[in-house]
Amino acid sequence: MRLRRYLLGILIVGAGLFTVYLNFDRMALFTLSKLYDLDISYKSLTKDRMDSYAFENLKVMNKKMGLGFYSQRATIKPIWKRDFLKAIDLDFKFKDVHFVKGREESSGAKYDTVSQVAAMPFEGRWAYKEIAGEAEIFSNGLTLKRFSANGREIRLNLSGDIFYNNVVDVEISIYFSKDALKDIPPELHTVIMSEEPNEWKSFSLKIKGSLSSPSMQISGKLFRLNFGTVTVKD
Repeated sequence: MRLRRYLLGILIVGAGLFTVYLNFDRMALFTLSKLYDLDISYKSLTKDRMDSYAFENLKVMNKKMGLGFYSQRATIKPIWKRDFLKAIDLDFKFKDVHFVKGREESSGAKYDTVSQVAAMPFEGRWAYKEIAGEAEIFSNGLTLKRFSANGREIRLNLSGDIFYNNVVDVEISIYFSKDALKDIPPELHTVIMSEEPNEWKSFSLKIKGSLSSPSMQISGKLFRLNFGTVTVKD
C-alpha cells in the first residue's frame, strides 16, 4: 500500500535528520546510516552562529525501501533538552524540495481511492518551495510537532507520532490546486474534499494504528476507511 510506504518514508526522513545532525561525528554518521540503511549526501555543510547547520544539495535516501527526499538548501537546528541523551528536538527548514524514489515512478498515475489520494503528496512529481517544521526524535520513533509543505500544486500539514514498529497516530491536512485535482476522479474529490479559495480543495485525515497489520483506520469528515474499504459516516 503506497500510503504505508510514504508514512514509513517520513519516519525514515526523521531518522535521516537525526543522522545528518550528528554528521560532525563520522563514526556516529556511519553507525546510524547502517542502522537505518540510509544513504546521505550533500554538496556542502556550514555551521552558523545560531548553532544551526546549513546544507546545500542535501539528499537522504533509504536504500532498502528506495524512498527519501532531496533539498537544494536545508537548515537544521538542534533544540537542546535536559534529557538530550534520550531525545532531541530538531527545527528544520528545506528549500526547493521533492521526494525521491529508488526506482522510476509511473507517469500519468490516477488516484482512485482515498488511500491513494492521501499518498499523493509524497510522489516525486510534486515540488515544494519549502518544507518546515519541528520534530522530536527519540529511541523508538519521532513526534512531528510541526510539518508543513508549501508547493504550487499541493500544500500539506502533518502532525503526530510515528514509531519504528510501524505504529502511527497522525493528522494530515492536504490542499490540492485545480491542476492537481485533474488526476483525481471528480466523483471522489467532490465527496471527500472541502472547497477552498482560488479553486483549491482540502482533504483532512486522522490515521491511527499499525501500518504492518490490518488495523489502520483512516477517518475524515464524511468517511471512514478500514483495511482498504470505505464507509460513509452518518
